[in-house]
Amino acid sequence: MGKSKRLRADRKRSGPEFLERARELLTRNFQNEIRHSELWPQMVAQFGEAKAEELLKECKGELRQDV
Repeated sequence: MGKSKRLRADRKRSGPEFLERARELLTRNFQNEIRHSELWPQMVAQFGEAKAEELLKECKGELRQDV
């Protein structure tokens, strides 16, 4: 079994707590990537610090089990 199939099988076997934890990590990493990108200063300049943080918190990672 290849790595891709093995990981896919692990995701299917794992319970909701694994998926929730993975989603949290994905979201945190995604938000950190945006915060350290070239886009962040533009967002702050356009919307202000508070609104930019609020918009960033709306960005959530999504895991799909069918992939």
